[in-house]
Amino acid sequence: MARERTTTESAPGAGPLGRIQRTLRDIAIVLAIIGGVGVVGGFGIFIAIPELRRFAVYTMAVGAIFLLLAVASSFVQVRSALVGRRGRYTTNAIVIIALFIAITVLISLISFLNPKRLDLTATKQFTLAPQTVKVLGELKEPVKAIAFFIPNAESQIADRQRTDDFFFEFSRRAKTKFTYRFVDPEADPSTAKLYNISNYPSIVFEGQESKRRQLIAVPPVTEQDLTSALITVTDPAKQKVVYFLTGHGEKDSADTTEGNFAFGVASRGILGDNYQIRTVNLFKEKKMPGDVALLVIAGPVRDLLTDEVPLLSDWLKNGGRAIFLMDPNPPESFTQVLAQWGVRLPAGAVVDLASSVSGDPRTILVQRGEYGSSPITTPLDATFYPLATAVSKLDEYKKDPRKQPPWVRYTPVILASPTSWVTTDPERNTFNPAKDTQGPLILGMIVEATSTIDVEPPQPSQNDTQKVTRLVIIGDSDFASNKYFHAYNNGDLLVNAVNWLAQDYSLISIRPKPTVFRQLVLTRQEFGFIRYSIWFFLPSIVALGALVAWWRRR
Repeated sequence: MARERTTTESAPGAGPLGRIQRTLRDIAIVLAIIGGVGVVGGFGIFIAIPELRRFAVYTMAVGAIFLLLAVASSFVQVRSALVGRRGRYTTNAIVIIALFIAITVLISLISFLNPKRLDLTATKQFTLAPQTVKVLGELKEPVKAIAFFIPNAESQIADRQRTDDFFFEFSRRAKTKFTYRFVDPEADPSTAKLYNISNYPSIVFEGQESKRRQLIAVPPVTEQDLTSALITVTDPAKQKVVYFLTGHGEKDSADTTEGNFAFGVASRGILGDNYQIRTVNLFKEKKMPGDVALLVIAGPVRDLLTDEVPLLSDWLKNGGRAIFLMDPNPPESFTQVLAQWGVRLPAGAVVDLASSVSGDPRTILVQRGEYGSSPITTPLDATFYPLATAVSKLDEYKKDPRKQPPWVRYTPVILASPTSWVTTDPERNTFNPAKDTQGPLILGMIVEATSTIDVEPPQPSQNDTQKVTRLVIIGDSDFASNKYFHAYNNGDLLVNAVNWLAQDYSLISIRPKPTVFRQLVLTRQEFGFIRYSIWFFLPSIVALGALVAWWRRR
């Protein structure tokens, strides 16, 4: 009996340690569940809530201890389960799943650290315009934006979300140089009073160093307005004034009617680059204003009056800067003014079968690679010109370049194709060698000169600076009208020309385009096709795949 008692007491599992082992073995499944929940839950908290990461680490450590206890208490069962045939399959499956999860996490981490975005919308409405990116990258000082929106106002929800989307992109591009926050003016009236905000919603931009402010009334919320506010806040230079010539049937710079041939939309585009817009009537004023940075002559249809010709000519000779947008067969007085600088506008319109808008060979299409060498056109992709005239040097300069005055420089910036021609026939679109002028033709040209072609400028003294006249001449005005300003890069061409003449070279770029509402309109048959495809076509493919899998395993 003594031998049996000794054997029983020394048997495995006897004593306190044995009782603990048996208890752990009995609750192994509970330990495994608690440990698994602790590890997974702690990892989730660690990823999702940065403020609780220390707690998450403790939770994962405790969960790992519980898992180890579960494995240690059932080591024999676990080993037999892993060594057996079914266990090996299970182990392989677990390893594959773990590797898949690890690879997925690794790819997600790499994607998070190196984000790449692709905007597949037709109008690139989720991509910042090159000009905005350029402005954000060249901010001269940190800027903060305060957006005053009432959170519970339903009418403000869409504008608030759009503002938040823009500001998120701004902060991502400008990094620490742009910050923003939203303020509820009803809950925080003191902040609204500090910024003199009485109408909601509103957005205020403020330079952190200069304390300059710019207020934007909302709605609408447009990228162009936000970019303009950035330029205004960070650029201390005085606003330059762009004048539009009036009195000769020029395009109306105040008419913003959608779809017509006025220049109101073009004026807003120029205003967006931090310029002032004014008009001048030379017959009424009797002089050119003293603050004119440059003059825009947009499609005149009547001649300059006798007293106006010397006013315009003398101003140009004195270092004036102007954009001439001339349509076919312009008034004679304007061609005479341009002739003083060696520029000729041939009679008739340009026809181009090789590079034009489909179905209209008189609407010339110019694409990247077809422009001349100029900062104005470098960023442009495509522009088009409905019913344009050609722009060229005087014939004698083309025949013998040695006759061209050395103080006048011509730079072609917009080129038609080599097969283009000029015709005076308003209907015929076939080339007639006897009546038409064969290309290649120039549609836009820059002229830089220190004097007119017939007067040699005096040599400047050491302390004097020669005044340089700069002209941008384009053989069409309709391309920048309200109807076509936002089409392709038409508007960018005009505003880039303004930037170049005003010597604001950093603003030359591609500007934000207005958001276009694109609605999917379906016929009854098209809607039926989509509906029944979703109901039957996709499920049928899944069922067919299942049938093939069953047949192969049968």
